[in-house]
Amino acid sequence: MNTNATKAIIETRTLVLIVAYEAERHIQSVLDRLPDEIWNSRRYQVLCIDDASSDQTTEIALAWKKTHSRQNLLVLRNPVNQGYGGNQKLGYQYALEEGLDYVVLLHGDGQYAPELVPEISQIMSAQNADVYLGVRTWSYLNARSGGMPRYKFLGNKFLTWIQNRLTGKNLVEYHTGLRGYSCDFLRQISFGLNSNDFHFDTEVLLQSFYVDAKIVEHPIPVHYGDEVCRVNGTIYAWQVFLATLRYALIRTGLMNSTQYRRNKATRYLDKTSSRWSSHGQVLAQLRKHQVKRILDIGCGNGFLARRLIADGHEMHGLDRGDFRSGAAWTTFRQADLDHDDLDLDPTDFDALLCLDVIEHLKLPEKLLLNLRRNQLRNGSPLVFISTPNIAFLSVRLSLLFGYFNYSERGILDLDHSRLFSKSSLLKMVKNSGYEVLETVGIPAPWDSVLSGRTGKFIGNALIAIHGTLAKMWPSLFAFQILVICRPSPSLLMLMELAKKSQGRSASEAS
Repeated sequence: MNTNATKAIIETRTLVLIVAYEAERHIQSVLDRLPDEIWNSRRYQVLCIDDASSDQTTEIALAWKKTHSRQNLLVLRNPVNQGYGGNQKLGYQYALEEGLDYVVLLHGDGQYAPELVPEISQIMSAQNADVYLGVRTWSYLNARSGGMPRYKFLGNKFLTWIQNRLTGKNLVEYHTGLRGYSCDFLRQISFGLNSNDFHFDTEVLLQSFYVDAKIVEHPIPVHYGDEVCRVNGTIYAWQVFLATLRYALIRTGLMNSTQYRRNKATRYLDKTSSRWSSHGQVLAQLRKHQVKRILDIGCGNGFLARRLIADGHEMHGLDRGDFRSGAAWTTFRQADLDHDDLDLDPTDFDALLCLDVIEHLKLPEKLLLNLRRNQLRNGSPLVFISTPNIAFLSVRLSLLFGYFNYSERGILDLDHSRLFSKSSLLKMVKNSGYEVLETVGIPAPWDSVLSGRTGKFIGNALIAIHGTLAKMWPSLFAFQILVICRPSPSLLMLMELAKKSQGRSASEAS
């Protein structure tokens, strides 16, 4: 191990969180089995939270602390039962308030080995992990030798398989209770909004997927003893399935939830690899029309521009932010599309791209009118406008049941100022003086959300079906609407043409 890694391990501080309920027969053993290096060390804090047990869990833990003189053990008792998830929330909040670096979760019934805590802390620090999962089901023999019932092993593997298909991940086990979290990760997610029930663990894991957290899986021994299982397997499996399905739909933007927010990861993804996406459709159209000079309005990080430059197009960027380094722009200009008057002539370009931009503007009509007004020469560029479809089926169904929730991504993005249906978008485009050439319905990005061989297969199948429906009935089934149009001649340009025509007529008359 290198010096920097060793230094990082020494400097980290870990909370050992023991969640306990009716654990009077096991809590002393759990505390006894924690390695000596943990006790009275500034690198560790041990927090045992008794979730309003009716037995002597709290009293036994406090007596053990006094007998063993453990200064870094804090024993708390909830006055009202918070549930398995609710108890964890309190522990994670404590870790954040105390400014700790990691949390290792243990159960008060001793099912998971307390001896592993220092190893877990070291693994997380050395690998800069956000999430640690102690995997029991890496081997059938390992699980069975530790007393795991056969039906639990098979149920665990089947449920994990389903979740991997829905999330596009490839984890060995979703349902271990031996976990570690970095506090940096916990600050990124809204764990306080999760369930207080047993599927809290699943929701935290799904949130880790959403923020692209680094997950480390590590095999652990299995121990099933005389502890009481308080989980109803059927209800738990159903709750886990619904939570995972909901996450998959949120990833596509078909559903919304305040549970899923990211503070660091980028919200806008590269969609150029999908032929069904708005970017994929635009790429196909640009090839068909053989355009050369392109202005990308609201270009952002330049995902599409880099692809177009590679295809031989001359790219010019325009955005409110400074994205000069996003692509090898021929020219780049900063402008606020809501407030600045653009003094550029659209006829300088063969095509204008305005993709996923107008919904962020307070006055998108101003942008369209401004571009058209500045035409100084004859000839009109192709203009590509894409925006989410507020009349999409899932939004209509949500409204039917009284839901209208903004989210971080998707149709009801928190940053969206204007919302359009197909008809309202076409009306705005036409009223702004543009001739509509084609309207394309774009399906939801199923192929981008689901990964892995099986996930990609399912995603491609879903997007093919959805793409067909979006083409047949875009106003209802399109996730996004793409409009291809041309600006009609502006009054300024018509006046210039009239003057030139008068000049030619006078010359011929003389």
